Parts: sequence; C-alpha cells; structure tokens
Amino acid sequence: MKSSAIRTHVAPWRWPAVCLACLAVLWRLAPVALAADKDKKEEKKPEPPRVIVALPLASVIGKTNLVRLRGNSLSDVTEVRWTNETPATISFRAASKLDVPRDADARVVGDSQVEVALFVPPEMPSGTNYFIVRSTNGTSAPHALRWVPPGALTDEKEPNGGYEKAQLIASGMTVHGSIREDADVDVFRFEGKAGQWVVAEVQAMRLGAPLDPVLTLHGAGGYVLAQSDDSAGHRDATLRFRLPTDRARYYLSLVDSLNRGGPAYEYLLSVRLE
Repeated sequence: MKSSAIRTHVAPWRWPAVCLACLAVLWRLAPVALAADKDKKEEKKPEPPRVIVALPLASVIGKTNLVRLRGNSLSDVTEVRWTNETPATISFRAASKLDVPRDADARVVGDSQVEVALFVPPEMPSGTNYFIVRSTNGTSAPHALRWVPPGALTDEKEPNGGYEKAQLIASGMTVHGSIREDADVDVFRFEGKAGQWVVAEVQAMRLGAPLDPVLTLHGAGGYVLAQSDDSAGHRDATLRFRLPTDRARYYLSLVDSLNRGGPAYEYLLSVRLE
C-alpha cells in the first residue's frame, strides 16, 4: 500500500483573502511590538548623585559639625571628598533615603541625604570649599561648604513670628534660621540711630536652599519702610535703607515668596549698621 503525503492546497482565488487575514494579524500585533520596543528605549539608567543643599548652610570653625547633604540619588553614596587640598576634613558617615513632603518636588527638596562630619582647624579663616560625592552611578558636580568663626553665627529661636516675640539681632551677626512650615514668618529686631544705614542680606537660594526669601523692614509702629525680594543676579533678598528715627526699634521680617516652608528651607541672615 502506497503512503501518500497530506498536502494543503489553497485555491488561487482565495489567496487575497488569506493575505488580508495575515495582514490583520500583523496589524494587531504591531502595537504590542512597538510598545515593548518603546519600554526598552524608555528604561532609564541610574542617575549620578546630585547635591542640592548642605544643611546647615554654614558650619563653625574649630568644632566638628554634623552636616546633611540633601539631594537626589544619594542613598548609594560611599565617598565624599574635597575637590582640592585643604587642612579641613570631611568624612562620610551614612547615606539614606528621605520622605518627600506632599506636593513637594523631589528635584527641589531632595529625596535622599548623606551625613558627613566636617572639621575646620581653629587657625583657618572664614571661607568656602567645594566637595563631590561618589557612588557606583557616578560623581556629583562640586558643591560648596561654608564655615564661619565662632561667635559670628547665632541660631534662630522660635517662637519669633511677630513683633512682641521678635528675636534680637546685633549688628555684624549672622542668623542661621529656617522657614519650617507653610506661611511661617520669622521676625527680628534691632535698634538704630537716625542717619545710619541698615544693610540686611539673605543667603538661601545661592546656597541651594529652595527658600525664595522676601525681606521687609518695619518701623516701630509696624509700618513698612523698605522691602526686598530678588537682587541683581540672584533671587536672594538684599536690603539697604537709611534709618529715619533716632534711638528707635526696627524690625526685619522674613518669609518665603510663595508662603512655603519645610525641612530644607534654611537661610543665613546677616545684618549690619553703617
């Protein structure tokens, strides 16, 4: 008995229909293939570490300062070092992730941090140096660390949200403070003489803090004498005003321009009379 092979035969007049059916299947599968290819292309590589701000914004010479470096992709950092030779020492302590406040932008306030110990020898003058951080994903851009002599820096003391509780500040001092929450107001007072110039300067955004400061000078009755928002070349406030009254009490109030606040909204406020 002869074996016969089974052959599939499609009549020539049915070929167009078969071809159309194949095209329909390919048409349905095409988006799936394109989506898979797109997913492969959209797979992001791990970003290198990025430092937004070093907190506090200034450290004290002659003591060991615990400094927190807030930013992005910092939880895997293993090394922190200066960009140049200096007798000041900076040593890595720990890295961790951070909770991002609701409605906050992680690229602005940071989602991770590195803790370092900074020691500046007593003989060194005030200054700024630059450091980088490294992880397996790369190296950050240089970022500044500032230090000041003992006695030149004082901490903001809460509550200081109004004239009655305004914090006293002396000429030549720098206050390290923060706008801790939305709609927070910090108020400081000083005494001046008629004809003196008061020069008040805020450093915040220039050092990486998200605070956009607005500085207002008030007279003893609470009326506004002068106000500063942005300055030439940056968004920090600088105020210069000639005092009108002798032996009078004056007030400086500091807020965020958008009434925002949070853990990274720190500032340095310096005041001097000329």
